Amino acid sequence: MTSLLRFAPLLLGLAALALLEFTPIISWLEIQSTAIVITGLAILSTVVVVLSKNVADYADDVSEVIGQPFGTLVLTGSVITIELALVASTMLKGESNPTLARDSMFSVLMIALTGITGICNIIVAIRQGRMALADDGLIDADELASTNLIGSNTYFLMISTMSVLALIIPNFSPTTSEANFSTPVNVVLSIVAVGVYAIFLTAQISSYSSLFAEVMPDLSHQEDKPTEEDPIKETLQSEEITGTAPSLQTSALMLMAGLLVVVLISESMGHLIETGITDLGLPSSLAGALVALLILAPEALNSIQASISGEMQRSINTLYGSVLATVSLTVPAVLAIGEITHTRVILGLDPFSSVLLVLTLFLLRPMPRLTGIEGLMRLVVFGFWLLLQVF
Repeated sequence: MTSLLRFAPLLLGLAALALLEFTPIISWLEIQSTAIVITGLAILSTVVVVLSKNVADYADDVSEVIGQPFGTLVLTGSVITIELALVASTMLKGESNPTLARDSMFSVLMIALTGITGICNIIVAIRQGRMALADDGLIDADELASTNLIGSNTYFLMISTMSVLALIIPNFSPTTSEANFSTPVNVVLSIVAVGVYAIFLTAQISSYSSLFAEVMPDLSHQEDKPTEEDPIKETLQSEEITGTAPSLQTSALMLMAGLLVVVLISESMGHLIETGITDLGLPSSLAGALVALLILAPEALNSIQASISGEMQRSINTLYGSVLATVSLTVPAVLAIGEITHTRVILGLDPFSSVLLVLTLFLLRPMPRLTGIEGLMRLVVFGFWLLLQVF
């Protein structure tokens, strides 16, 4: 029964996708009142969240079998492949939108690096802070949650470098006037982007894999102190004991199928989201942000689950790995498609977004210990960005 229940979200997602693809329900909803459109969006978003939770569960199953960091690479690789397919499909078949790739990448960066990472930081800090309380009611700083500093710094350096090169420097290019580089420079940028990601992957899965492993606080000096049980951990362990874990092949297939359905539903919802936003008089840029949020939902839930378990490094591997893959692989793909189809591509962000990106990268600096303040500041930036998408 437990195994059958785990298949239910995928069946629900497939049913929703069939309804969207093979019936005129989207066209019908687009001409209805704003209340009905918003209700339809809420229902479809709920389906996406339920399916994303199921995808995150299967990603955990895969991670337990093949270990870290390979487990998070499976989820990251699956999501980025489907994201690239969607961007390419839109460029080749949709209306010409020179800022499509730029807006997509920037939305992914802001959602992953400020919103989701902020939530994960706060969850881990509160969880570990409660465990680090001493008898006198003070928190021992040495027992606060921490990340693998070398691995986190590696992410920071690569994400910062590629984000600035791809999204800010094009604004200052002397070779063109359209926030992009000339073709020879774009070729070099593409080679560098792919090369950087290839080097990163090689390091992460080879002898440097320990730099991306979990770092646990030293609690050896508390051996005489009664151990406070973690109710969240107990719940997760009880679920593992009572549930029947599927095989690696089943988990991997369900992971891929769930991701594909999530992204296809999100894409089909795009027109409906634009209709709802137009009816409410909101900026059209908010539509791309909402679609990006839905696409990132599986990775977001997987990262939050890891944070609840106290595995901050796994959360970072999932989120930062996805961001690095998005910037490093989307840019070459989009530039290549632009050259082949003679489509204009604008990479450089506007001044406001550029400043916000620099602030986000500043907050991305690895910290030796997590207090929750760093997560709160990231959420402040995320809320400010989201607010300016609306107004």
